Amino acid sequence: MTAAGGQVLVLGGDGFVGSAIVAALARSGEFQPVRGIRRARAGAVPFRLCDATDPGSVRRALDGVRYVVNAVFGGDATLRAATRAVCDAQAGLERVVHLSTMSVYGEVSGLVDERAVLAVDAGGYAGSKVACEAIVQTYVAGGGAAVILRPGVVMGAGGQQWAGRLCRLLRARRLGDLGEAGDGFCNLIDARDVGAATVAALRAPEAVGSAINLGTPGPPRWNEVLVRLGRAIGAVPVPRIGRRRLAMEARLAVPLHVGKLVATRCGLAVGTLPEPIPPALLRLFAQQIRLDAGRASAVLAFERTSVDVTLADCARWFLESTPK
Repeated sequence: MTAAGGQVLVLGGDGFVGSAIVAALARSGEFQPVRGIRRARAGAVPFRLCDATDPGSVRRALDGVRYVVNAVFGGDATLRAATRAVCDAQAGLERVVHLSTMSVYGEVSGLVDERAVLAVDAGGYAGSKVACEAIVQTYVAGGGAAVILRPGVVMGAGGQQWAGRLCRLLRARRLGDLGEAGDGFCNLIDARDVGAATVAALRAPEAVGSAINLGTPGPPRWNEVLVRLGRAIGAVPVPRIGRRRLAMEARLAVPLHVGKLVATRCGLAVGTLPEPIPPALLRLFAQQIRLDAGRASAVLAFERTSVDVTLADCARWFLESTPK
């Protein structure tokens, strides 16, 4: 371990993205990852029990730690509380890496770099992440060392939010070639690359105090991604989904979501209810936004996984883990 290394507490270290970050840190030979998790869970990497939304719990978990990665996933209150807990810890941290999202840019089009104005009036997940970034920026203004990473669509084996959901909807023939509605750019980033970028962000002094986009240079269109995934999992022929069908899916999203919540609370099986396709997801499929990944290439200089490899891994994992 070099003098630059040390223990890294990864909050959300057992989540999909957090696990990829922990694995990359473990491979680095320089940093010692520690999973910050709420419930004990055995694994090759040590953990510390920590409620990321509790400032006292976070301060105790930071004992002897030099770096923190905030990869917490959850609702608005959870995201804000965890970010405040880290930034208010006053533990003499050498660096904080905060995982944000491309959603902070809102529903804009064109090539977007880190200087773009954030969607401060956004609601939902995007609004929560904008608020969290403001907390981190206040921390930096007060002398703290932090890096904000803004990944696009994080995909990889084991990722239910993207790979799992898309493959299930393709198998159900509810997604496919969406025509003009799927001509937006898929700013895909492999989960392993998010891990590699995080390690680089802990190393690079020039990354401190800045936000950095994480995406694939020359991203594919969503139609290409959906058709390729569909073929890879055997959901062929991949159907053409028209605008009328997509509009119906958008109208059904809220009732289906409510139905699943009610069924879960009543202890009923939810497997027979169709999976909702949120209107925000349908808008993303058409959004003409391309993340400018130039700063990530210049400052972090991590090796990216090809789109071909990422999609093949996602399809293989889905076929192996999901019964037909």
